Amino acid sequence: MTHRSRFKPLTLPIELSDPEHIQCPYHLYRRLHDAGAVGLDPNIGVAVVGYQALVALSKDTGLFSSSITQDGLGPRHMGVSAEPIPEDVEQIFTRAHPMVNALFTADPPVHTRHRKLLSKALSPARVRAMEPHIRSVAEALIEPVLQVGRLDLFQDFAVPLPVTVIADVLGVDRSDLWTFKRWGDLMISGNIDVLSQAQRREVAQAVVEFHEYFVPRIEARRARPTDDLLSEMVNASEDDEPPLTTEELLPIIDQVLLAGHETTTNLVGNGLVFLLSRPDVADRLRADLSLVEAFVEEMLRFDPPIQCTYRRATADTRLGETEVASGEMVIPVWGAAGYDPAEFPEPERFDLDRPNVRRHMGFGHGPHFCAGAELARLEAKIAFELLLTKLEEPVLDAEASDLARHPSFASTGYKRIVVSFGG
Repeated sequence: MTHRSRFKPLTLPIELSDPEHIQCPYHLYRRLHDAGAVGLDPNIGVAVVGYQALVALSKDTGLFSSSITQDGLGPRHMGVSAEPIPEDVEQIFTRAHPMVNALFTADPPVHTRHRKLLSKALSPARVRAMEPHIRSVAEALIEPVLQVGRLDLFQDFAVPLPVTVIADVLGVDRSDLWTFKRWGDLMISGNIDVLSQAQRREVAQAVVEFHEYFVPRIEARRARPTDDLLSEMVNASEDDEPPLTTEELLPIIDQVLLAGHETTTNLVGNGLVFLLSRPDVADRLRADLSLVEAFVEEMLRFDPPIQCTYRRATADTRLGETEVASGEMVIPVWGAAGYDPAEFPEPERFDLDRPNVRRHMGFGHGPHFCAGAELARLEAKIAFELLLTKLEEPVLDAEASDLARHPSFASTGYKRIVVSFGG
């Protein structure tokens, strides 16, 4: 990507793809906060980390567009590199259904319409009513583990919990759980990572498979509505606005699927590793489970599963002392907001009693605040309650675990977490 901006002194050069940054992004955030600077990654764009700057950026959807693709072909899942898409990948896409920018990748007023229709289906009241079902799914997953005294966190619990819940909510087959997981991993990588051409081919094939699975189900729900979220999205209407088209529904379902598992999975993983390293915090939570909700919020500040998303400037502008050219990529680094000392004193200290913790940006901010935030919060709360109360004297199996982070600067999660327990 060629950057045409003229940079002022308060711009620091950064490399978001640096393996050391991926393993621990918070050192860079501290450096940028201490300097009062934005960062420039020459391969991606301008990174905004200050809390108040992120508030302003999130609200200015006219200047900072969520429709980041420049080819007018809608959400393509082709990563954030400016490299042209090769012909063989385009050939794969000929088998995909057309899509348009929707919800996460749309701007008002289109985004407003999508959010209004979806918010009815994922309202706080509906999410709260799901608690008994989510708890029953979680308990069914943890029960077999208790018999063997060993938990392979992602395989046994932290992946199947949210993916099963979202499959049930959408009204699709649980037997397809690991297929959803594979599609989800590939498409979220296509939304937020820099992809090689080989990875683009793999993502494009996942998009085609995803469409081949869901288009017939969308058409079936139109012909005969059922009692599930997919049917509600297909048939939702508001005032004089028409129902969502298939071109709109496919990216929205994709986003619900991704938000329905990736955030919760890595939040649970990050939190469990933290608790294993801080038995004092774990003991306090076991003594008072009402603190688990506060723990979830502080984890979303301290080590959030999503670090950043993207915007594209629609006109020449400034970010602090930095000039940004029209068309240039801007990176709101939500994970850095939690480390702004002007908003969160002593940000590197985990504080279960932090009074303003819910001001974190673990789910973003502004109009594009994550629509599935309440579902992720509830799933994480139930997961930690069970892990804290069911696993007796848990110990990390260091030999079987791999605590390297996945190779993404935009999302943060461990590769494998294995715990033994019960003495």
